[in-house]
Amino acid sequence: MRIAIVGCGFVADYYMTTLVNHANLVLVGVFDRSEERARVFCEFHRVPRFASLDELLAVPDLDMVLNLTNPASHYVVSKAALEAGKHVWSEKPLALDLGDAEDLVATARQRGLRIASAPATVLGDSAMAMRRAIGEGAIGRVRLAYAEMEDSMVFREDHRKWRSRSGAPWPAEDEFATGSTLEHAGYYLTWLCGFFGPVEEMTAFAARLFDEKNTGQAPSELANDFSVTCLRFRSGAVARLTCGLAAPVDRSLHVIGDEGILSISDGWNNRSPVFLRDKHGHATSRLPKLGKVLAVTERHLPFRQWMGRRLALPKQKAETPPYASRIDFMRGPGAMAEAISDGRPPLIDADFSLHVTELSLVAQNADHYAMPYRPRSTFTHSASV
Repeated sequence: MRIAIVGCGFVADYYMTTLVNHANLVLVGVFDRSEERARVFCEFHRVPRFASLDELLAVPDLDMVLNLTNPASHYVVSKAALEAGKHVWSEKPLALDLGDAEDLVATARQRGLRIASAPATVLGDSAMAMRRAIGEGAIGRVRLAYAEMEDSMVFREDHRKWRSRSGAPWPAEDEFATGSTLEHAGYYLTWLCGFFGPVEEMTAFAARLFDEKNTGQAPSELANDFSVTCLRFRSGAVARLTCGLAAPVDRSLHVIGDEGILSISDGWNNRSPVFLRDKHGHATSRLPKLGKVLAVTERHLPFRQWMGRRLALPKQKAETPPYASRIDFMRGPGAMAEAISDGRPPLIDADFSLHVTELSLVAQNADHYAMPYRPRSTFTHSASV
């Protein structure tokens, strides 16, 4: 499938790094509203550059647009791409307004096109292994999940020096104006929705804890930087998700069932080890005496959550950025292109992305909504991997 990239900023280099993993994607060119940024990006990656968005969208055999612009531009760029007859993969969220996101999904449906949004970590090796184990009943009926997306006080670090492979600066102002929840909640909301289906009710709390982000932005320009959200899924499972810029880095996930617990330590790593423990949270052993020794020893180990039987992951490893997001960013567009070619719905489709977008928007701006909140979006959940 022939693709083009709109937006040559920080995240675009992550997509370029992982393009090599997907032979079914052919990049025909890129566009950025900053002529200088586009020039540097194209020289670094040796790819063609379009002079305007209109020129890019006018390419007759272009199949899909990857919208990697900043969140404020997602709706306008995606809308233009759909109206030009192109499928769209968008960085998160689909739009900053739920009505705009719904309009994008409706437009795509009316025109027989596909649209979906990042993140695609639910398609990663660790997530798929965990999803398969849940589906096979490895931990019995799932009761609860604890998900963390804590990114520490990055605003107190020297983020002005952070650069992508091609030299794009980390978009600090956009990050802090958009909010840590909108930026990060999707990494685990996609997992949770992929595992348990749509959310029927949620209760969220959000706050801005820090009025200074080392960017010169006024407090009124800064979004909430902390949230905690409790989700009740239609399937019966319950989850708690935290996102913030205060606590030490923690991107762990624990899924608790009647017969066991599944855990990973890093949702930003496609191959983060997945550990299976018994229903008491202990590592298991076929040797009874060794099992007892492990149970006693674990009580004194700070990393006891990561003891257990490791689930097998595929042997083939995808190319990923070295740090900190060891994610195959192109896996989402690649999976969408494959599904379009096969004539089947992808796991991450328009309705799925709209649902995750709605949950993220409400969690980010929880003070704007009456709680508990019942999402107006939904999607068809498939238990198959």
